[in-house]
Amino acid sequence: MPHSRSRLFPLRATGIAACLALPLSVFGQTPPVQVSGDEIPVSGDDSPEWMKKLAIDPASPNAKRYADQQAKRKATEKELRRLRLKHFGGVRNTALRQEGLVKLREYTDPALFPLMVRLFQDEQADVRNTLLDIFRDAQSDEGDASLAWIAVHADDAEFRNSALERLHARLHTDKAPPAQVKLVIYEGLRSGKESAMASASKLAHGLNLLEVVPWLINAQVTQRPTTQNVATGSIGSTDSALAWILVGQQTAFVSDLTPVVGPYAVAFDPQLSTVTTGTILRVIDAAVVAYHVDIHNELVDWTTDEFGKTTKQLGYNVPAWRNWYQDEFVPELKRREQEKLAKQAAEAPPK
Repeated sequence: MPHSRSRLFPLRATGIAACLALPLSVFGQTPPVQVSGDEIPVSGDDSPEWMKKLAIDPASPNAKRYADQQAKRKATEKELRRLRLKHFGGVRNTALRQEGLVKLREYTDPALFPLMVRLFQDEQADVRNTLLDIFRDAQSDEGDASLAWIAVHADDAEFRNSALERLHARLHTDKAPPAQVKLVIYEGLRSGKESAMASASKLAHGLNLLEVVPWLINAQVTQRPTTQNVATGSIGSTDSALAWILVGQQTAFVSDLTPVVGPYAVAFDPQLSTVTTGTILRVIDAAVVAYHVDIHNELVDWTTDEFGKTTKQLGYNVPAWRNWYQDEFVPELKRREQEKLAKQAAEAPPK
């Protein structure tokens, strides 16, 4: 890594999304880079003292190791691109595609999963199913997060459903989903994309993540303000509105009269103007409210099954949902948990 005048050497993380929480390195964990407390001797360096102390020494072992790992990551990305170009895409030779699928299964490093999703998510079904099998067989949090990411954000519905099935097979009822999966659900609900939001709510329901119920309550109704872009005054006026409606009456009158004189004749040239009387309605501000039906239906079905009583009467009233969650749902869950613990203690053999 070259050392130039007045320059810091930041390290950058790679990946398709931060919420996947995958390792930064390609071939193993990246150790923390040690920051030198001594200033790096650079002739003519006019950087402040505090900046010099924060600079990363490019000659340090950790910095060199990180640079090597980045080089390996780029080399691996080139290999995967060549693999896709030679064996997949528009290639119809079955033997050649099968050979490519076998080679693709050799890439099992979790740090490569984001790159593999980005490169092969638009391939044909055989490649995508192989990709999903690699993530499932990894039996790791990174593999589960990759499956969750596809189940929420993939454009193809069949691809999303296949990832969802494999994720359910991976996460049994006695295995808590990793935090990365919950972050993927959160990012899906806040993405604003209708398909991603619906898939995220479906995934949360399928995994029975009751702690994300408040997220679904807030996500079933979203709104955003609109900008003012219609001016009711003169051109360039700052007194603007989103829209306006005028109900009035215009009356013409002679505002000026110019005499016209000719030989043996006289006439007048009137100038007509109008005056408007009535009422004007101006819309100064407004908000667009979106009701996400899929999230709402998923929320109602889920909470009704868990609570034992229907929650359909809450409708899209978000404050009512929040009050119900705090005052009724959470206490009911605590009561059931206490009953379960008491039953286990009663059934436990005496010591």
